[in-house]
This record gives sequence, C-alpha cells and structure tokens, in this order.
Amino acid sequence: MTGDVAVPLAFELDGRRLACRVLRARRRTYALRVSADGVLELRVPLRLPARLLPDILHRHRRWIAGQLERRARRMTAAPDFGPGSQQRYLGQGYPLQLAVGRARVQLQDGCLQVSVPAPEHAPTVSGALDGWYRRQAQALLPPRLATLATALPWLSGRALPPPRIVRLRARWGSCAADGHITLNLGLVLLEQPLIDYVLLHELCHLREMNHGPRFYALLAAALPDHRERRAALARERPWRPAPA
Repeated sequence: MTGDVAVPLAFELDGRRLACRVLRARRRTYALRVSADGVLELRVPLRLPARLLPDILHRHRRWIAGQLERRARRMTAAPDFGPGSQQRYLGQGYPLQLAVGRARVQLQDGCLQVSVPAPEHAPTVSGALDGWYRRQAQALLPPRLATLATALPWLSGRALPPPRIVRLRARWGSCAADGHITLNLGLVLLEQPLIDYVLLHELCHLREMNHGPRFYALLAAALPDHRERRAALARERPWRPAPA
C-alpha cells in the first residue's frame, strides 16, 4: 500500500547488520513495526534529530529481535497441498480432494477438488490452485471495487481503470500516482470484511496518496472499524504456492 517517502538506516542487532526504513510524518511520538515485506519501519516526528534514531532502535532491540524471529518462523512454514489439507477461500477452510486427470479445480460438496496429471507433486497441485484463485479474483474483485467506489463522494462520476490483479509476495494492494490500483489475487482467500478493507484503503489513496491524517479521516468515514480490520489483516499471509 502506498506510503510516505522512506529513508534507509542501517543498524546492528546481535552481530547482524539490518536495514530499517525511517518515515517522517506529522506526529508527536515514534512507532516501530515490521512491515508486510519484512522490513523494520520506524515512524518518527518530522523534526526528531537523526542522531537519536540509533538509540531508539537499541532501546527496543529485544522487541525487534522477537518480531523478526516470529516472522521468520511464519515464512519458513511450508504450505501443505496434500490430500485433506485445508485450503482457504473467502475466509472459509475447505479440505483438498485430489484426483488424477486433466487439470481442473472446482468447489463442490464442501471440498476444493483438484484434478491434475500428477496429484502427488505439490507444485503441480498448487499451480492449479493458483490459476483457480486468479480466475476467482478476476471475477470478484473488480466489480466489488467498483461497487465500493460508488459510495465514496470524492469518486462521484469518476471512471476507474480496471485493477491489475497479480500475485504479490508481501502486499495486499497498492495504488499508483496515475490512479491505477493493483490487487493481490490472494485476497480471495480472506473473508469479505478484510477484502473490503484493502479495497477501500486503496480507493482512499485516489484522494490522498499518503498515510497522513487526511487519509485516515477518509478511511474512517468510509469504514469506521478500519483499525479492527487492519489488525485482523495483519494476522493473515498472502497466498503462497509451493516452490517448483
């Protein structure tokens, strides 16, 4: 998702040289977080002296180490594409049924049924699922984006270009300065309230291309519980097929 201009800052943690993304904004306090792409972000007031930044990171070194370790554990967990494994679609889990045959995926009888020539080969199974998720995203996300846009007064009468739908490694979506929105095809794994949060987030960027107070005022007007939805989204991971 679109953010403020960032300045890189290198620092050491337990003998490792790491990178931190520093973002200055109109705020009174600083905030630390690990972003979706795995980079540590430090948000600070506009006039905070640069010489104080290393001290902030040092003070929170234990928290930083814990966050990075937890993320590394999540990222190394291999997705399961074996028979009976749970595959998600629109927030629900469906057991995977595998069969030998021509490549085909369908949701039927409470199961996600996948037929492929080699169902024992995880990359083949996940490749079939990837194509199916992509088709579902193409069918569901553009009309939902258009529907949500009609309720936003600053987009009244504005024709939106169709969103670009791709598999993103870390982001759920983004909005370019020219008004083109990109969406992660893995959004269709999420429940509808989280999908709507991402879509509305990007639509708000068509008015405010930053994450400043005016942007969050727009988002709060469109989605009063956006903070709760954002917290729920932070516990999700984008769709990841099996490595070839």
